[in-house]
Amino acid sequence: MREEPMALRLLTVTDAAALLQVSKRTILRLIHHSEIPAFRVGGQWRLRETEFLKWIENRERSKYQTPKPRLTEQN
Repeated sequence: MREEPMALRLLTVTDAAALLQVSKRTILRLIHHSEIPAFRVGGQWRLRETEFLKWIENRERSKYQTPKPRLTEQN
């Protein structure tokens, strides 16, 4: 018995910007700083919807976690 392949949905920079309610420039900056997983297709950026949604969830989780104290060197 064959399994049905998952539907692959790709988002454009415009789609991603609309979801986050930010500018396209902000999405491009996040892509260029490797903060959002994305890849190029024919010179245009695409984001896998599932990976983008995971990225959002991870950001939400990390926002509510208390930061770990930093260790500093003492002389």
